[in-house]
Amino acid sequence: MKIKLFVGILTSLVFLYLALRNVSYGKLVLSLQSANYIYLIPAILLLLLTMWLRAIRWRYLLEPIKRVKNHSLFSAVMIGFMANNILPARIGEFVRAYAIGRKENLSKSLSFATIIVERILDGFTLLAFLSVILVFFPFPAWLKKAGILAFVFYVLIIAFLVLLKKYKENMLKFLNYILSPISKRLSHKTDEILMSFIAGFDVLKGKKQIALILFYSFSIWTTYAVLTLLVFISFNFNLPFYAPFLLTVILTFGVMIPSSPGFIGTYQFFCVTGLAFWGIKESDALGFSLVYHASQYFPVTFLGLFYLWKDNISLKEIRNEEI
Repeated sequence: MKIKLFVGILTSLVFLYLALRNVSYGKLVLSLQSANYIYLIPAILLLLLTMWLRAIRWRYLLEPIKRVKNHSLFSAVMIGFMANNILPARIGEFVRAYAIGRKENLSKSLSFATIIVERILDGFTLLAFLSVILVFFPFPAWLKKAGILAFVFYVLIIAFLVLLKKYKENMLKFLNYILSPISKRLSHKTDEILMSFIAGFDVLKGKKQIALILFYSFSIWTTYAVLTLLVFISFNFNLPFYAPFLLTVILTFGVMIPSSPGFIGTYQFFCVTGLAFWGIKESDALGFSLVYHASQYFPVTFLGLFYLWKDNISLKEIRNEEI
């Protein structure tokens, strides 16, 4: 854990340097002073709506196992996202599974498996947005090809997981046959990961359930793009209507890089890099990134801590728990 924290902080410092190196601090202050912060109120409300939509989507994923109330799922979602903001090693998903398992007497490992399915759906949704944007709007040919290839690759991964679910024993034997000569430990770890995927996909039982889960996945990220648009407006950025979607995709995949708790550094760098597509200067882009990040970090962290207290869960208890 300490090594991961050190590497994360080091990564954050590198990306923070890259984000700050060409910034005029006078212009940064001017950008922050000229922003219209009234737009942050609806942006924060939409952020909380995305969390509520996540809770509803999770309810449909868990429905074959147990019917769980939305407010219980919402509190677990907030606790999980809060944990990603303040704890190292991206353990928010584990914390979220622990919180709902403890509160609703659910299998924590099975709850975690459904969260893995959520992450796959999120990736699919974002890459679908990216593919549409790159195909129908003017971007360099190499970028269009890269985006389409990424989407195709992701579809192939999903196809592999579907086959894995259908032909579980044969697929696992085949992978063990390939990986065992290389590393027994790698083979065992791969088995564990794939079994989690299978457990997660086992909760998908019918077309109606899958359709609703996909609907909420697209609703979550569309709402997120709208809240991004509101922060654009607060900084008077006159950008194409697809810009909030593209920046959302860039940021979401960018902050997957291991960094310090709260994605400090990576968040700023990918905001500045993404906004450079439309000619936004580094100082204005950094000002936007600071406000945009803070408008999500603090509400989620404070509300997550509130639910942690309300559900009588301690951070020490979470650290000692194995999922």
